[in-house]
Amino acid sequence: MPQRLTEKLLMSFNCNHPISDSAIEAFELKSSLQLPRDYVDFLKTGDGGQGFIGKNTYLILWRLEEILEFNIAYEVYVDAPGLLLIGSDGGGEAFAFDTHSSPWPVVQIPFVGMNRDLIVVLAPDFASFLEYLFQMPNGPRKVESSPFAGKEIFEIKPVILGGSPTDSANKVTLTREEHIEAVHYWNRLIRDLKERRE
Repeated sequence: MPQRLTEKLLMSFNCNHPISDSAIEAFELKSSLQLPRDYVDFLKTGDGGQGFIGKNTYLILWRLEEILEFNIAYEVYVDAPGLLLIGSDGGGEAFAFDTHSSPWPVVQIPFVGMNRDLIVVLAPDFASFLEYLFQMPNGPRKVESSPFAGKEIFEIKPVILGGSPTDSANKVTLTREEHIEAVHYWNRLIRDLKERRE
């Protein structure tokens, strides 16, 4: 990804410190995955981060050392095998690489009700994903101040089960640990309901 383009796309995004080649190699060895070149280039600019891409689109990208841990914690291998979650919009949608395709496209999938049938392909690669977010007129989440930084806005009763996506009384802000616990609860309930119907 050209440096000038990276600087433009990440102008309002707070990147973490760059990651080393050895840390990238260690991740690839541990995960048995080879990360896309443009994503590796990004990691060398900043190991994840959070903030705006463009004027309105909020993005949380996890540190490389968190990715495997969070994918296991969110039980992605159960609900959406083949996805490698790398972050979120901070408001209920996860962003991931789909490792079942080659090259890996970047996709969006809801945390609650996570299922490969709900995948939305956003871009053919990571660089195009950043460009896509940059050009969005209205992002999925607007954050004006730091108290919400790194946290997830969560629907108390998920939309997939009839909860309101717009009622502020149906929303709560959760830390990552709280979010994982809430996603576990609802996804297991949804799996149980599905199994009973079958």
